[in-house]
Amino acid sequence: MIPKNRYQKEYIYRINKVIDYIEANLDKSLNLNVLAEIANFSPYHFHRIFSAFTGETLNNFISRVRTEKAASLLLNDPETPISEIAYYCGYTSNSVFSRVFKNRFKISASEYREKMLNELSKIGQSDSKIHKMSGSSNDYIRFVLLTDKWKNLMKTNIEIKEMPGLDLIYCRHVGQYDQIGKAYEKLFKWAGPRGLLNFPETKTATVYHDDPKVTDIENIRQSACITVDKHVRPEGEFGKLQLQASKCAVGRFEIDVTEFGEAWNAMCIWVSESGYQPDDKNPYELYYKDPEHHPENKFELDICIPVKPL
Repeated sequence: MIPKNRYQKEYIYRINKVIDYIEANLDKSLNLNVLAEIANFSPYHFHRIFSAFTGETLNNFISRVRTEKAASLLLNDPETPISEIAYYCGYTSNSVFSRVFKNRFKISASEYREKMLNELSKIGQSDSKIHKMSGSSNDYIRFVLLTDKWKNLMKTNIEIKEMPGLDLIYCRHVGQYDQIGKAYEKLFKWAGPRGLLNFPETKTATVYHDDPKVTDIENIRQSACITVDKHVRPEGEFGKLQLQASKCAVGRFEIDVTEFGEAWNAMCIWVSESGYQPDDKNPYELYYKDPEHHPENKFELDICIPVKPL
């Protein structure tokens, strides 16, 4: 008899396929029948299964992801009209977008953009980075000042590069950043017996799917990944993800586990001064050496933020 968790892993695989499809097709019609077909469940059962495995109804998940993507674009593309951003995120009605956005952030989209960008300019982009705060919905941002160490690293360690495409197998993690190690443990346990951990050729990567400025930490999605041959077949809770070749701001760092936040601060501030802005692609970390193989127990990695001209 097949263990019950084998069935559960298949369910997770199907749900992840749907989530990946939603993320890649926010501008399209995402109705129940289409998504149920992707998951290979009947529409009657699919929306209940989705809720059971994600903790959100399908409609609430789609609405939240669309609205949070719009909020991120309001900041990253300050010159793009709000109506265009709304349409890009799947809202064909401006009135519906306005209502949903205000319900999520408690202010209108135009007020949100103005408030966030004005707060940033008060201190100056060269010394600050926007972060999402915990607390009430009115707690929008705080500012982090960089030390001289990170200012110097910005000047020497970050550049614009053309990054190659990557074929990845992932194990999805949702929630606190520092808990993603559990997803990597599951991924390595699955990949090892299949001969996929051929270090140093095999690289590990963490792909970020949500903007921490606008998505609550308990909903932040990350993918713990390994690079693979494109013909590797995913299964169970291990999905397939392809990162397209893209122009990126790339920072090379050797840091311990406590310094990731500061490294990302430096990256985001450097981009704000570079003449580029974040593109609508997922940022990621590409690891070359983990603490177990580093003489000072540090991570050696590239932080990669896809960009386009400002």
